[in-house]
Amino acid sequence: MPRPSELTRGRANRAVKTPGGRLVIHRQKFYRTPGTCAITGKKMMLPREAKHGRSSRASRSSKRPNRPYGGKVSSKAVRRGIIKQTREE
Repeated sequence: MPRPSELTRGRANRAVKTPGGRLVIHRQKFYRTPGTCAITGKKMMLPREAKHGRSSRASRSSKRPNRPYGGKVSSKAVRRGIIKQTREE
């Protein structure tokens, strides 16, 4: 269920004053936020299909990187975890 603040149109419609002094309404698009890594917290490098409003048309498998923990953990964090595991063994 969306938050009450997300149900209003006031978030998207912004009143902007023009140089001529008129108030006009600018509509702002809200895109889905890019994914963040669960370990490092940095922005994920996702495939093109996962960005902006294309996600509804693309399949779920095309939106995630084809590797372990793809779409949840960044490649650096996975690489670091694999190296850490092999060193422990």
